[in-house]
Amino acid sequence: MQIPYFEKPFIHPNATSFGMVEFGHGVSIWPGAVLRADMNYIRLGNYVNIQDNSTLHTDSRSPIDIGDYTLVGHNAMIHGCIIGRAVLIGIGSIILDKAEIGDGSQIAAGCMIRGGKKIPPRSLVVPSNGDIKIYPGKAKPELTVAGCIEYAHLAERFQKGIFKPFEEEEEIEFVKHAKLLLKELKI
Repeated sequence: MQIPYFEKPFIHPNATSFGMVEFGHGVSIWPGAVLRADMNYIRLGNYVNIQDNSTLHTDSRSPIDIGDYTLVGHNAMIHGCIIGRAVLIGIGSIILDKAEIGDGSQIAAGCMIRGGKKIPPRSLVVPSNGDIKIYPGKAKPELTVAGCIEYAHLAERFQKGIFKPFEEEEEIEFVKHAKLLLKELKI
């Protein structure tokens, strides 16, 4: 299975991106997302997707750097931080200035990662009574990468006006391809 390759990012007409934004290939930005790089850069690696209503913003001392095959879920707030490769940022999560999220980690829905916090690679992070719990080695980055492959296909479909569910066989192929990519990336 081939992952759709597009040099320019897919930016939905109802998304906003301005300032010093650098895009890898295969990037998709979905409705209501805002990428505001007016004070520092935002760098998105290959096949990153920023889902509906997420906000990315920098300040003068804190750029945003997001690694390849990272999925930023709906309504996330990303502010001046470093996010590794093959990372899931769950729905409604907040990642604050100078936080660092290690490769292959999964940040569950609703987490707040405080400024300066460092999350080890391949960690599963879940909300816990107003704080977070970190489970090193418990993340499943193949699911994140499969989601990024799916979103590349969704961007291609959107541009062709195709709106339908993926077949079960397609989803199985996304995961198989993701496992191969993770080996190549050494995550």
